[in-house]
Amino acid sequence: MTTAFRHIRHADGRAYYDGKPLSLADAQIMLNDDIVGRQVRVDSYLRIDESGLVLEAGSCFRRSVRCAVTPHAGQPG
Repeated sequence: MTTAFRHIRHADGRAYYDGKPLSLADAQIMLNDDIVGRQVRVDSYLRIDESGLVLEAGSCFRRSVRCAVTPHAGQPG
């Protein structure tokens, strides 16, 4: 049985999605579409907590923050 999420909230408590139940995969696809459409930051991700699904926005790409890009293991710097 697949878990379905009716509500997804931002980490600060605002509603991100409220509607038809979504699987985690469908919620991720929706997030990816919103990233492409620039409605959500590129470094945003979904996490599951005791209250349900939460949209977290990382610190990169904020106008006041510069994040260094580090190469993955085994890739040249």
